[in-house]
Amino acid sequence: MADHVDITISPFNTRGRVRKGATLFAAAAQIGVALRSDCGQKGTCGKCRVIVDHPENLGPVEKLEQAHLSAARLTAGNRLACQARLTGPVSVTVPRGLVSDLEVFTKTAVTGTFTANPIVRRFHLPPDCFKPLPGTGHDLTETLVRTAHRVYPDKLRFNTRPSREGLTRDDLPRTGVTLVQHADRGVTAIHKGHQTTSLGLAVDVGTTTLAVYLCDLATGRVVSAAAAANPQRRFGEDVIARIAAIRADKNNLAEQQHLVTTALNELIASCLEAAKQTMAAVDDLTVVGNTTMEHILAGLNPGSIGLAPYRPVTCEPVCTWAGDLGLDLLPTTPVYIFPVVSGFLGGDILAALLASRSAERGGTTLLIDIGTNGELLLCNGPELWATSCATGPALEGAQISCGMRAAAGAVNRVYLDPAQPDRMLFETVGKAEPIGICGSGIIDALAAMRRTGITRENGTFNPDSPGVHCDDQEVGRRFKLPGSNLQITLQDVRQVQLAKAALRVGIQALCQHAGVTGLDRTILTGAFGAAFNWHSARDIGLLSPGDLHGEVGSVPNLAGTGAIMALLDIQQRAAIEARAPEIKFLDLAAEPDFTPRFAAATRFPEINEKT
Repeated sequence: MADHVDITISPFNTRGRVRKGATLFAAAAQIGVALRSDCGQKGTCGKCRVIVDHPENLGPVEKLEQAHLSAARLTAGNRLACQARLTGPVSVTVPRGLVSDLEVFTKTAVTGTFTANPIVRRFHLPPDCFKPLPGTGHDLTETLVRTAHRVYPDKLRFNTRPSREGLTRDDLPRTGVTLVQHADRGVTAIHKGHQTTSLGLAVDVGTTTLAVYLCDLATGRVVSAAAAANPQRRFGEDVIARIAAIRADKNNLAEQQHLVTTALNELIASCLEAAKQTMAAVDDLTVVGNTTMEHILAGLNPGSIGLAPYRPVTCEPVCTWAGDLGLDLLPTTPVYIFPVVSGFLGGDILAALLASRSAERGGTTLLIDIGTNGELLLCNGPELWATSCATGPALEGAQISCGMRAAAGAVNRVYLDPAQPDRMLFETVGKAEPIGICGSGIIDALAAMRRTGITRENGTFNPDSPGVHCDDQEVGRRFKLPGSNLQITLQDVRQVQLAKAALRVGIQALCQHAGVTGLDRTILTGAFGAAFNWHSARDIGLLSPGDLHGEVGSVPNLAGTGAIMALLDIQQRAAIEARAPEIKFLDLAAEPDFTPRFAAATRFPEINEKT
């Protein structure tokens, strides 16, 4: 096979044979290794850097590689996986700080018992119902329907073609059957014997992380949970990159859908194994996510979301079947995908609204969901206002030169030594050696840099501050975090400025339109939102003192909790479907003073020694 070459990838100890001419990135994906790519394989982020043992077996170094890799690194065999093409066999090593790991820490933290009033119910038809079989010459379906209507009059409907798991007419008088009845879709499954266990799956499809929760529909208890990184990351860290990939090649829609369903199948299998159950016990699914993630899972082209006026294909809930999505469950298992508000306000913020009970608590509540996209929902008495802001993935560690997720070795806390206020200290996830900095760490670092005068109000570095490295024009270009080899660049600061300005303007606009001058409570959630120190967020102007004068709370995964609540209680679905159309959506880009507000919000606030 002269047109194929062998490749080995460490530290995964994975090897395979791939087509010659493929990029290292594509070759890795083909043999099941997900490399990191914040830019969607455009060669602009440099996060897919790998080390190759025989660089001569790769094509010529591309210009983008020369821009990201020093001469010394190129000589040492470093290449960008999305640019370098295979011409011969190679062994590839992914640097430790760039491994696309699956470490997730908050998504599986939802536990406990919730109100149980499910949309599905199991009905048992014992063997005696079929002895002797009523009538003769009837097929299995007709026999089941007649018997079910006789035993449970007016309670069962057969308006779908239910899964029957190899059931035959002869089984009926021997084992009896259990029918799964869905309130809207009728009987969806028929099982041999008396099977009482009824489970459901709540799924949170995040841009960064996927999470699955297995719940007991009878008791309302969360039985098990599993989470993993979203493998669609190979198409880019944010939804815009993934939409662009689909617009460039419509086949990428099916590819992205396949990636996420494959990962979900692994998580579902893990949850079922932990509970010692099988797919036959699963009777219902709910799914939440941002609008793009929900569209891709449902097989809806999200292209319109990426172009003005940024409208989704539908805002209604998508009611489909597990078999249509490629999920490894009985094919007629119902799937309920949450409604959305707009192109950038999805089912995740509606699920968070459910879980926080903000609309029921009275007063004013600001719900802030910060991930790769910022979603804001303001409850002002009976009124609901919402907007989205392009915070970008910088706040989750992406688009930061030394950025990474909150995995082992990520700097997740930076603070000033109380005994020596000018001394900067840090902590890492797992107390491991620092290999990068995650979102909460970059916020802390910039707050500490402001307090020590390293960073000015306009975001530039003070060239006279210790640790600041200047160019030949004496302009500060980067700052080395004391006690590490990590450097925060001027461009990193700029990325955070843009992200925090977008959020700041969104909050200001919502409060202004809603006539709110003070908040009774602020709730922070999302992959990043619930993890960062809000004192640091205030110090860099991500949040203002006005946002924080009431109660301030952080809840790791309100979206997942809302998905669980809607799975377990049919009334919660009705509530969110009624609430969603009432939300007043604010388009920030259409605000007449958006540009000057945004520019002003990029600046850091003055240092207040009392805070």
